[in-house]
Amino acid sequence: MDNEFLTEIACPNCLAPIDVRQHSQHVTCEACGSQFLLEGHICPNCHTYHREPRAICRQCGQPLTRICPKCQTANWTGDEYCQKCGAALDIFEMLQKVDARSRAEKLNEQHAHIRQLKEEEELASQRRMAEMMAIEEERQQELARQQAASRQHDQKILLIAAVVVVFILLIAAIALL
Repeated sequence: MDNEFLTEIACPNCLAPIDVRQHSQHVTCEACGSQFLLEGHICPNCHTYHREPRAICRQCGQPLTRICPKCQTANWTGDEYCQKCGAALDIFEMLQKVDARSRAEKLNEQHAHIRQLKEEEELASQRRMAEMMAIEEERQQELARQQAASRQHDQKILLIAAVVVVFILLIAAIALL
């Protein structure tokens, strides 16, 4: 890992390793109990320690500075007061902006997912409808074929019946003569 951003530092008194991700700017060494301030800054998002001043965390890309609304001085995101004018920097406002952006991103992702599901469902519906129409067309063709066969069968029976009637009438006419 680059020396510019770390997750561990050595205690200045006992040299024990300290995981800076579990601390703020105020650090207490668990080994010797000494307390000190970090010289660098910790990213509020991924808790990566940066020794050198940076505007954006190289680990996660989150902003590490914010501008004082009163004097326009760049301050670290974790600072409660402006380094130049001492004005209170509202951390909750920053968190709300991050949370609002996160919610907006999540909503956009959900809407995109819903649109994709609707499109997939519409395509599946159209495919099912086409399959049903093809089945219905086959059924109608089979029904027409069966009706044509039935008509032919009925015509044959009628023809046979007519021949039989004519034959009976001929026999009856011959018998009367």
